[in-house]
Amino acid sequence: MEFNLSENTTMVADTARRYLKDHYGFVTYNEQLNQASHCDPARWQLMMELGWLGLPFPETVGGYGGELIDVAMIVRELGAALCLDPYVDLVVAPGKLLEYIGSERAIGLLQSIVENNEKVACAFYECRAGYNIHKPTSSIRGGKLSGQKSFVPDGGCASKVLVTARLGEELVLLVVPLESCKITRYRALDGSRYVDLVFHDIVFEDGMILLRGAETSRVISQVVAWLQALDCARMYGAANALYQRTLEYAKTRKQFGAAIGSFQVIQHYLVDMFTDLQQLESMLFMVSVKAELGNAQERDRACSAAKAYYADKAVKIAQQAIQIHGGIGVTEELDIGHYFRLMTHCSLTHGHRDYHLDRLASLSEVNGLG
Repeated sequence: MEFNLSENTTMVADTARRYLKDHYGFVTYNEQLNQASHCDPARWQLMMELGWLGLPFPETVGGYGGELIDVAMIVRELGAALCLDPYVDLVVAPGKLLEYIGSERAIGLLQSIVENNEKVACAFYECRAGYNIHKPTSSIRGGKLSGQKSFVPDGGCASKVLVTARLGEELVLLVVPLESCKITRYRALDGSRYVDLVFHDIVFEDGMILLRGAETSRVISQVVAWLQALDCARMYGAANALYQRTLEYAKTRKQFGAAIGSFQVIQHYLVDMFTDLQQLESMLFMVSVKAELGNAQERDRACSAAKAYYADKAVKIAQQAIQIHGGIGVTEELDIGHYFRLMTHCSLTHGHRDYHLDRLASLSEVNGLG
């Protein structure tokens, strides 16, 4: 299946592929796994020089006015390279949030991100709230912020965090210095750096509020749609890399005097993987367009359909790759198992498969499609 991407989008993808080939390999990935900070200054500077930090944002803030499909092509290559640099978590997510807010303070913080002067994370999720990002239990009472946030991807290097909380009956979005929180750091399933945050009576100031009211929910939903689409992009890159590695392995690994790729059962596995990969690519281009739509219901239906499909088919490709490789497929020394962990992780972030199937069903009922 062939898709006609624009010349600019193709150039972005090719540049990302060449950059990662020269600057990020499996050895780098293994070294980064054990590092507390995933913001390597040299690579971050190179990403800035390539224009990645400004790509998704308007020219008015020093950006390049790129579309989601352009960012998706970069993230696809990051997935293929197993790259743990927190480009999405510390640039795209907070940057789009600040862009959509559009206030003077928000734009000032966005410019700091684009100019590589600030590392900002997003804290949307809480253990007790599940994937419901619109009803946090964190709250501001008596002039103090209390509560907790879980699964915050800060890359081990963020200095500020954008936090959702309740102020009376209103949903508000705050900017909070990370140093004022109680922090628990850990490594996620894919190897990336996450933190759990506890806000214990942090003194609240009016200047901390970036947005409040119904507009807060709308803006957060728009950003999460981007993140769901980029989860798919990262999984596609990993799935494609896995397929290529597995195909090559089947051609060279011999058993009973013949390459295992000549065995019918292996051929069936490879055909299934190829077919699923084609469908995943089609779904990626669809969601990369629709996740930017102003129509919230159409956007959310597309995102849930894509994430539910990816959580099934992309993870299945990883499982088949491990089965074909046999025991060595789950060793730390081979990248196959690491790709599997990456795809499993992405299948759970911003909504797992069952969550998105339920959401898709409810949105279809609203539209009279059920």
